[in-house]
Amino acid sequence: MDKKFPTGVRPRGNGLQIKIWQQGKLVYQEIITANPNNAADVKRVKKYRDELKIKFRLGLAFEEEEYPTHLQSFHRMAQEYLETHQGKHSTKLGYLNILNKYWIPLFGKKPCASITTREIKLALSRIDASNKTRDNVLGPLRGVLGYAEVFPNPAAVIKTKKAQTKPIDRYTPVERDKIMSCLNGDVYVYFALLFGCGFRPGEIKGLLRNDFDGEHWHVHQQIVRGRLVESTKTGHRRKVYVPNWVKKAMKMMPLRIDSPYFFVNETGDFYKDTRRFNRAWQKAHKRKQIHYRTPYACRHTRAAELLSKGVLPPLAAKQLGHSTAVFLNTYAEWIDEYASDKDFSQFEPLPETEHKPLRGR
Repeated sequence: MDKKFPTGVRPRGNGLQIKIWQQGKLVYQEIITANPNNAADVKRVKKYRDELKIKFRLGLAFEEEEYPTHLQSFHRMAQEYLETHQGKHSTKLGYLNILNKYWIPLFGKKPCASITTREIKLALSRIDASNKTRDNVLGPLRGVLGYAEVFPNPAAVIKTKKAQTKPIDRYTPVERDKIMSCLNGDVYVYFALLFGCGFRPGEIKGLLRNDFDGEHWHVHQQIVRGRLVESTKTGHRRKVYVPNWVKKAMKMMPLRIDSPYFFVNETGDFYKDTRRFNRAWQKAHKRKQIHYRTPYACRHTRAAELLSKGVLPPLAAKQLGHSTAVFLNTYAEWIDEYASDKDFSQFEPLPETEHKPLRGR
């Protein structure tokens, strides 16, 4: 009986069901009130399906509110996804850049449900970048398709090969002192705080003069991409001890009554970026002929310093604003390096008399 019906049109109950495929994947189906035994009704439904299929192909059928989310255009769902995303401002900006660079040009007009795993894999293979970067590129795509209620999510099944973690590089005390000798003024203070307290650069820019109690900095905000974010990266306030040599450096800062911020730019506002400090950092490396590392390596140097002093990982993690788990995962190799107890006898098996299997009575 089905042979008399046009392709994509089949009787269902008291009506006619239409189905539309793209690239072998079902992207739309609908049951229309019609008499399956009436030739005029069948012709009307076929015409409606043909018109709708053309709209789907051109990406015109998905801008109307009545269509389900998985049939909306990728571009529209991407916009909604970013508007409703509850993440940090910096995360949203990163997602926006990735979507505009990689996925909107490719999938913009397509219905979300028509996007296939094969297409995504082909697109990833053309990206000349590391596996970590490819995984980052996949993140917002997974998010948009999940938001659009595409199940199964064609991006979720793709797994990028994890590269072996590279050793974390830090500065020796001699290298640190040589670099610091090339710096002066507030630039010297900035890097003293990086080395001595292990701050993130955005946290330093967000420091207020009243956040220092004479012994500790109370960290509660940061500057991210030129914008004040009233929370730390982890969302938790923390108290950071300031070493004595850093306290002495901080006294070099001129008192500014025109701004509550500790580091103030020429307009009396907080620094929106670190370019001025980074330029001096690069010059110091070149002058002293020291292998260049980004300023973030100062934070790694502080972690190594705390471990070398015998500070317990949970306390060191708290100073740096890490969870203990992240700290252990990041600096595991250094924990072994600086371990004070080098007795490995505890790793030996129990004596034979102590681990014989029990015998039944």
